[in-house]
Amino acid sequence: MFDIAHFYPAVLEFLYRDFFNTNSFEHVLMNTIFAMVAGFGFSYAFNPPRNIFIGIVCVSGFGYFVRSMLMQFSIFSLAGASFCASFCMGLMTMLVAKRKKVPAEIIVFPALLPMFPGSYGYKSILSILAFTQHADKPEQLGYLLAFFNNITIMLSVSTSLVAGVLVTFIIFYEQSFMMTRGHKRSFFSKKS
Repeated sequence: MFDIAHFYPAVLEFLYRDFFNTNSFEHVLMNTIFAMVAGFGFSYAFNPPRNIFIGIVCVSGFGYFVRSMLMQFSIFSLAGASFCASFCMGLMTMLVAKRKKVPAEIIVFPALLPMFPGSYGYKSILSILAFTQHADKPEQLGYLLAFFNNITIMLSVSTSLVAGVLVTFIIFYEQSFMMTRGHKRSFFSKKS
């Protein structure tokens, strides 16, 4: 018979591994390529114009690479590096949006999605489930602390990602209205 109590420690040990702190440049490049593929997948789901898929993929990979490189310095936390990376993504998005004459939101939001810390949300759910499964009070405290640690990291990184892009949009507020000037109107926007 399968005993779930023996399965939890192995799963939790694997999931509590920190994937973001690595000194290997090859690991950073491999994760950047995965972020680019994920950016393409998220952008495909949003159905943007076909000519900006490459821009979304490049912004997605650029943001993940910047965050990974900033994480190599001890002064940056995951949230701080995510803020700086999303600010850089916002700047790059403004350049691509102006060149392709599309709204910047179409580019930046699918590119941001691969950087959201879903692993920490998943770890927090596993921790709260392990908390409810164990009757031993000291062990429950460890799972409860892991839950609050993971949920705090998830919320702070998510907020940092959105704040970095919003700072860019605030700085370039006037220019964002001129991004689509000179672009032909679509069939649906023409007046009848």
